[in-house]
Amino acid sequence: MKHGFRVLDSDLHTMEPDGLWEQYLDEPFKKFAPRFTRHAEGAPNQPVISVGNVEIAEMSKRARTAVVGKSLQERAFARHPHYALAHSRGYDAETHLQAMDIEGIDVAVIYGTRGRQVLMHDDLDPQVASALARAHNNWTRDFCAIDPGRLKFAAQLAFHDIPGAIAEAKRAVRELGAVAVIGNPNPINGRHIHDPAFEPLWSAVEELGVPVGFHPTGQSSLRDDIARRYLDTPNGRVIGVAGRNPIELMMAFGSMAAGGVLERHPGLRCAFLEGTCGWLPWYLWRLDEAWEKFGPGSEIQISQLPSQYFFRQCYIATDSDEKPLRQVVEAIGDDNIVVSTDYPHSDGLFPVAIEEFTRLEGVSEKTKAKILWDNCARLYKL
Repeated sequence: MKHGFRVLDSDLHTMEPDGLWEQYLDEPFKKFAPRFTRHAEGAPNQPVISVGNVEIAEMSKRARTAVVGKSLQERAFARHPHYALAHSRGYDAETHLQAMDIEGIDVAVIYGTRGRQVLMHDDLDPQVASALARAHNNWTRDFCAIDPGRLKFAAQLAFHDIPGAIAEAKRAVRELGAVAVIGNPNPINGRHIHDPAFEPLWSAVEELGVPVGFHPTGQSSLRDDIARRYLDTPNGRVIGVAGRNPIELMMAFGSMAAGGVLERHPGLRCAFLEGTCGWLPWYLWRLDEAWEKFGPGSEIQISQLPSQYFFRQCYIATDSDEKPLRQVVEAIGDDNIVVSTDYPHSDGLFPVAIEEFTRLEGVSEKTKAKILWDNCARLYKL
């Protein structure tokens, strides 16, 4: 509880230990356990990740962008002693619960950090990618077992391997208790999420009754990532980060709505996380306008405007200190907005994320209560 509000965090993260995959990978995949390299100029929490011959983490491989992450982590650790405690204990479940108590979070839905990062490269072998996802989900289930009433989780899927992703979605939800699956908003090997190849996966997730939480990653290792174009430019991390998360989520929503996925799967719920929400009213208008002009001649037809699918099936996360939230609520209402703190990532606002949200001006107490709990409980069916 925080100032009388129940709080359900839509997107809190684990910071997984390096040895996760050595312990949890099945044979014959243990030889592909990710290896983590930390350079002196970079942040300890932002290593370079190697999976076989694939090297992931473009921001951490370059000294000019790695040092930016190190500065950010140092400033985060200076804000509160709990960061150093959690780091010293490997960000275990106990320190996560302590962090939730400090923030005033009652329940959190866990999204992995390393789990997403290790899959963010086009050149992973599909079977290896699926094995990495399975191992991660087994570890996360064990992580949440310390207090399953407060710690829920979204399951990692490998979009490189659609049959494997379907099998893992079913296993993670039915056997491990996952309350969502994680969607990668970027195309992998040129295949967007409204590609016909994904249809069996969307059918399976719709049948399972859990949402897809689309969540970008900060690695910029996929070939089609908006931040890649700024990697070797001055202040490239600032420019890339500011653009990547909202733009990748905008394109993902465009695929799901204007690409016909939500038309074909009316029971599928989607959340668009860690990309702010201020862009949404304009982009809904823009997609509708584009559909009215270009939709009638397009090969796939939908029966509603793209914006209508958002209101029917989608949710978006606001940052805790997002001042434009008041304008978003005025434009689209407050039924489809959730909140996330992003703990323990250094660009989050711990320990005052929820405090900042409760102090937002121009947002009613009723709306804050809906965003802090009611909408998120409806999204995840908690």
